[in-house]
Amino acid sequence: MSNIVVIAVEKVQRYIFQTIDQNQADEKTLKNIISASNDVARSILAKIEKTFNLDTTQMGNGDIILWISGKVIFQSALPKDEVQIRLKKLYKTIYEKYQGNIFLSYTVFPSRNMDNMDILKEAERQIKSSQTKAKVIKDNYELLFNFKETESKKQTIKTESEEDEEQVFLTNMDDLVVLDEKHETDSSDGKIAIVKADINNLGMIMKGINDYDNYLKISKLLSDKISVQHFRELIGRNDSLKGKILPFYVAGDDIFYAVRIDSLFDSIRVLNILIKEINQEMKEEGIGNTMELSVAVGVVFVNNHQPVRYYRQMVEKELSKAKKDMKTKKSFNSTVGICMADNRFYIYKEGFGSGESDGFSRFCIELKEMQKLMEEKIFTRTSLHNLLINLEIEKDKDKQILYALYFLMPNLRTRDIGNIEENKELYFKYYFLSNLVEEKRDNQDKTERYFVPENIDSILIPKLKLILLLLKKQYYNKSEEFNYRYIISTDNKSFTDQKRRIRSVMFHKPINYLLNRMQKYDSIENLFIKKSFKNNKQLYISARFEPAIFYRAKRLMELGKEDQVLNMFINYNNSFNNIDTEQKENVHTMSFDEVKFRKKFLKEKDTMWLDRLILLYKYNEQRIMLKTGEKKINS
Repeated sequence: MSNIVVIAVEKVQRYIFQTIDQNQADEKTLKNIISASNDVARSILAKIEKTFNLDTTQMGNGDIILWISGKVIFQSALPKDEVQIRLKKLYKTIYEKYQGNIFLSYTVFPSRNMDNMDILKEAERQIKSSQTKAKVIKDNYELLFNFKETESKKQTIKTESEEDEEQVFLTNMDDLVVLDEKHETDSSDGKIAIVKADINNLGMIMKGINDYDNYLKISKLLSDKISVQHFRELIGRNDSLKGKILPFYVAGDDIFYAVRIDSLFDSIRVLNILIKEINQEMKEEGIGNTMELSVAVGVVFVNNHQPVRYYRQMVEKELSKAKKDMKTKKSFNSTVGICMADNRFYIYKEGFGSGESDGFSRFCIELKEMQKLMEEKIFTRTSLHNLLINLEIEKDKDKQILYALYFLMPNLRTRDIGNIEENKELYFKYYFLSNLVEEKRDNQDKTERYFVPENIDSILIPKLKLILLLLKKQYYNKSEEFNYRYIISTDNKSFTDQKRRIRSVMFHKPINYLLNRMQKYDSIENLFIKKSFKNNKQLYISARFEPAIFYRAKRLMELGKEDQVLNMFINYNNSFNNIDTEQKENVHTMSFDEVKFRKKFLKEKDTMWLDRLILLYKYNEQRIMLKTGEKKINS
């Protein structure tokens, strides 16, 4: 009876990354590393072939059941004891050559007249078993736990590839940095982008294959497509990517590379092309039925000259978030899921994603629109940076959202929000403030969606960081002439819908959010402004105070002059807030309860109530301006 031998090559990535860390300044070594993803495994496969005298050209016809990078399964007529002896010898050779950085996992079991598919399934079960790994360690105990001091050698990778990869790939880590005009010429420190991609649904598709020929087809397809050679071909088709990318590892279901920040988006588009190619060929071969592969992508921005293991640890965190979100939220409608510095984007399948705000292509266009708005001096990077710093420093959620509302407060230049040229700042502010609105609920729940303070840390801050980085001049070319599309909608139907949303998010939700919070705590602000309902219509009613008095009161409070603040409000009320006949008839006006104010004022410990009143009165002032202007337009 013949035996089935299963050998898996593990931890190749660790070996390659350790070698890179030792040789980052060595251009020749980095050039070899480009090919190492395939060549290291190929070298090990050659040793397996020689050890067992195999003919690997006959996969599926002779003794070879599976022969791909990282895993081999074959039949052997050798006695099991002889197989074990040769496996131990092979393990020792690989262990010593790669200084213990590459691990061979192996197992042997009798064929028992199983067909090839049964052998594949049994091999998969056994090679993943913890008992198998424990047995390998036990078999090689003396080698693994021999603590004899050995000479530490600088690791190198030698490949036999004759491809001229440097025409497409970088071979110098320093060239990944995009220098700006002020950059020191004798320094190569700077930001670079690190990308790691992982194929989704592969395990489920492989488990569902019951035909051996199809199993071989998809194994070979993936081995050919997810390789340095094919990655090189894809990059070579895009002139904007040539000489701007350095692959660390491309094999199995992993793609790991560094890229210049100005070419990051193009590299992600290449990943989309790759997964589409694989899905198309699977469809043509009738493999996978209706299930398609997708790819999760993690992206981080790091300083150059860091160890590759550090890059990997950081980007793995982003990748795991992308994989989780694709499984739970976007499993059926997207081909690429991206977590870029904690921002989620998706490349949707054809026919999906319309109207979604997290589309990758949409963000690419939005970024160009941001560049154009900045060139038109609608905002500056400094102002955005100040917003970011204040949000990051402040840990109190209530104070965070107050600061966001301060910065993003509308400032109507005309009373028609449809006047784009005069109100571009309004559209710019809406782009950011809309990130704080809670997610859509099911169709049955029509209640108002409020701001979610937690969205500042989870959505707004990551987006600000990403946009601030990508708006640096060295990462983009001056925008060519184009029409706005997303930040300012140009399609008539979309523009009408956007105006409706701006009216809600910029002029109503801030007021409703603050009033709703006040009602929960019976705050002092309720004496100044609140909601009222008349004839089933919601109204905002307020005591007649100018916002300037709240600013002045805050300054006095911060100086410890609380008595002056109390007297100031009482005097102002007596002088300007007495209810006359005209005010009584005004449905938007309320009387000021001086007695209650005295009691509540003495209990206040900070000035946040004044911050809220400033915001409420200023936002309400803008809302009234908008409403008055719209009435005139429609009259």
